[in-house]
Amino acid sequence: MAAASSNQQSNDGTGRHLDQDIAHRMVDDAIQAGATYSEVRLVSNQNTSISMRDGQVRNAISGLDVGATLRCLVNGSWGVHSTTDLQALASQVEATVNLASSVAQRRSKEDSAVELAEIPISTTDVHWRAKKDIRDISMQQKVDVLEEFDSFIRTDERIVSVNTGFTDEHIEMELTTSEGMDRAWSFQRTCTNAIVTGRDYGEVASYRTRVGGVGGFEAVESVDLQQVGSSATESTLRILGAERAPSGKMTLIADPDLTGVYIHEALGHPCEADLVAAGDSCLDGKLGEIIGNPLVTVIDDPTWPGGHGSFPVDAEGFDSKSRTLIENGRLMTFLNHRETAAHFEIEPNGAARAQDGLHHPLVRMSNTMIMGGNHEDLDDLLEGITDGVYACGTRGGQVDTGRGSFQFAAQEAWRIRNGELVEPLKDVSVSGMTLSILKNVDGLTKHAEMASPGFCGKGQVVPVGDGGPAMRIQEALVG
Repeated sequence: MAAASSNQQSNDGTGRHLDQDIAHRMVDDAIQAGATYSEVRLVSNQNTSISMRDGQVRNAISGLDVGATLRCLVNGSWGVHSTTDLQALASQVEATVNLASSVAQRRSKEDSAVELAEIPISTTDVHWRAKKDIRDISMQQKVDVLEEFDSFIRTDERIVSVNTGFTDEHIEMELTTSEGMDRAWSFQRTCTNAIVTGRDYGEVASYRTRVGGVGGFEAVESVDLQQVGSSATESTLRILGAERAPSGKMTLIADPDLTGVYIHEALGHPCEADLVAAGDSCLDGKLGEIIGNPLVTVIDDPTWPGGHGSFPVDAEGFDSKSRTLIENGRLMTFLNHRETAAHFEIEPNGAARAQDGLHHPLVRMSNTMIMGGNHEDLDDLLEGITDGVYACGTRGGQVDTGRGSFQFAAQEAWRIRNGELVEPLKDVSVSGMTLSILKNVDGLTKHAEMASPGFCGKGQVVPVGDGGPAMRIQEALVG
């Protein structure tokens, strides 16, 4: 099954891992055996992972992961075979078709048959070239980045532990389908991160930071790591001496990081059409309705330059494009793949993503953002607030997409008094109902930006980006 030239991959990523003649024969054989649709999808991931603790390298690993999946649709049900053994994949066509047929025979009357919406058929390859290809950068150069980053952070004796990490990926994907889709695409992703821990007079505080995104070594090299490291140290020390958070309903301003996490978790997931179809979304039945303040416009854009969730082509061969989820407060569409687009009778918009070549594509976000509003800056948002909280970043949280409820913990925060940021706060959490919060947004700064790179788990883990402007919310529940 592997291409004859698989051990001679071109440095720019345009080589193929799969023998295209065999791949075409496989999908044709599946149709002959009774499938209505068949595809072979491969993902190759050449990667590096380095971890350092307090200036000492703990792990420095490079690897190559290659996996492929054969999918066959028979009588409205999927048969799937995934493997790392590319040579053996061609022998699994009949078994995979038979599996799909068996699943179809056992499908309950309550379960709908799978249908696929039509998408443009393409044979065009797409390769996003990095300015500095990670495969041309030595392991020592990557270690040097972490050593320098660590030195920028450990500048105060109250910083007792620093864990830093560096990751990069060169990703190549291939897709051949029974409909005539035959394409390959590639791109790179590079990030570095730090978790900083401080201790002072029995108090312990931690702070995490991550930078990078889609791109080669330049995605990290272009960042001012001294500024990022110094800021992480300052935040850690500030949290050590901060006061406990107030509680109750009050005006909240979220920084771009917290704004992004909110819009990803509380709104983005309910916009995923597979969750809507499963009855696990508070947005079910609300397409076309006003669900937020007219100030609010939300996009999900896999083409965002440098975005951690960016990609050129989705897992079904659909060219990536920006999707407007909410426009001036109105819910415009759901994120979908071919299956959910057919279910809701809406246009496919290229949101099929899979963790790797061994996983079935799911509906997933990419880079999800609230667009900028009409306030000049943070000072403009602060004006007129007698008592409130300015919250930054996130330590994680919980979301119930069906009920539309959420709770997030901020990394750090400040009390707002009479339009000014005063004492630092710690242990700030924000909770509420998604649709109520969207209607209570009454201020957004003009400038929106991508926040820290993130990862999203939904049975599979994929890189994502999120962000937005600073966002003011009336009557947020702070605790």
